Amino acid sequence: MDGLLLDSEKVWYIGALACSEKYGYGVPKELILDTMGINGEETGRRFRNVLGDDFPFQEFISRTVALKKEYLDTHLLEKKKGLDELFSYLDENSIYKAVATSTGRSTAEQYLKKTGLIGCFDHITYGDDLKESKPRPEIYLKTIEAFDIPKENILAFEDSNNGIISAYHAGLKVVHIPDLASVEEESRKKCFAVLDDLSQAIELIEKINSL
Repeated sequence: MDGLLLDSEKVWYIGALACSEKYGYGVPKELILDTMGINGEETGRRFRNVLGDDFPFQEFISRTVALKKEYLDTHLLEKKKGLDELFSYLDENSIYKAVATSTGRSTAEQYLKKTGLIGCFDHITYGDDLKESKPRPEIYLKTIEAFDIPKENILAFEDSNNGIISAYHAGLKVVHIPDLASVEEESRKKCFAVLDDLSQAIELIEKINSL
C-alpha cells in the first residue's frame, strides 16, 4: 500500500524527519528510509539497534503520528501514477487484487478511505494481523491463503527492499516499482521485473498472459 498504491511513504518520511529535527532525536535519514515497508515492532528494533536501547521509540512515534496528522490535514494523500487505470483493467479482466501492508488496520483503513480505495480489494492483510514483519514472508503467505491460486500465477508489486525480500521468500514473482527508499542490488536481482510506475503493469500482465 504505502509507496506503491499511495504516496504515503512520503508522509512517514516527512513526519519522522520533522519529528527528529523538531525534538532533537538525531534520527538519520537513512534509518527512516530503511524502515519503510515494515511494521512498528520491527521499526523499533532497528531504531534501537542504531540509536541504542534507551532511545524513546514510542515517544518518537507518538510525536511523528501527530506531525503526520498535521501534514494530512493540509495536504492530499495522492494515489500513485497509473493506479486507477491498472485497477480498471484488473476489474475488467476479473483479476484479483489484494493488499499486503505492514501498516496497522486503523491507519491503513483511514488512508484507503481517504483515497476512495477501501472497497476495491478482494482481500487485505494488515500489519497487526501478523506475528512477523517484512522482510520475513509471513505477510505474503497469509495473503495468498485467501485465494485458491498457484503461486506461479501471482504477482507481488513492491517498492521497498523489505517488501521485495518478503515476497520473494514467499515464493512469488516480484515486480519492483521504485519509490523513496533505495533497494539493494541483490534484492533487485530477485525481481521478476522492474517498472517505472504502475502505468506499465498492464503491458506486463498482458505479456505474461500471452505466453
